[in-house]
Amino acid sequence: MSDNNYKTLRSYEGHINEYIEGTPKEVTGDVKRWIDTTLQNIPLDASILEFGSVFGRDASYIEEMGYCVQRTDATQGFVDYLRGHGYAAYQLSAITDELHDSYDLVFADAVLLHFTTEEMKVVLEKVFRSLKEGGRFSFSLKQGEGDEWSDAKLGSPRYFRYWQENDVADLLSVIGYTDMAITNGSQGRSNAKWLHVIAKR
Repeated sequence: MSDNNYKTLRSYEGHINEYIEGTPKEVTGDVKRWIDTTLQNIPLDASILEFGSVFGRDASYIEEMGYCVQRTDATQGFVDYLRGHGYAAYQLSAITDELHDSYDLVFADAVLLHFTTEEMKVVLEKVFRSLKEGGRFSFSLKQGEGDEWSDAKLGSPRYFRYWQENDVADLLSVIGYTDMAITNGSQGRSNAKWLHVIAKR
């Protein structure tokens, strides 16, 4: 884990309530369309892992469709929040922890955007190895160039790496993902442009 990621996680850890208060509680718009597309033709008994479950919004929406989601987060404060609200959850770092099961779907909304290019490669390769044949990795990134630190939303610094569609597609192809769908969209209350990615093994 880079110092960038450590500092970002520390910012989340110290501002759990601020993040929850500043994040929409319902799945709507482009996020809803992306998740609905992700779930197309996935059986209800599928094995689904979520990175970065935070307060459980997306996992709850997916479970409303009849699925079961393994909720995880790298931030202990979010894990404690989920457990305090009756959900099974455990701490998991997408970067440093190994994945020991095989999954039909790994889902990560607004998680990989905090990773450096090298961390992104590590996670994409790790997830690829953990997916069943035909399994999907569905994740979102902020669209743009370069990287930066931002105090927005939390009032505490978080690292962001921005991506262009072609760069994401090229990296996925090199690793071995196929049948990729990358769409533009919006999320939350900001004017940022997002990339919603669905890639199959």
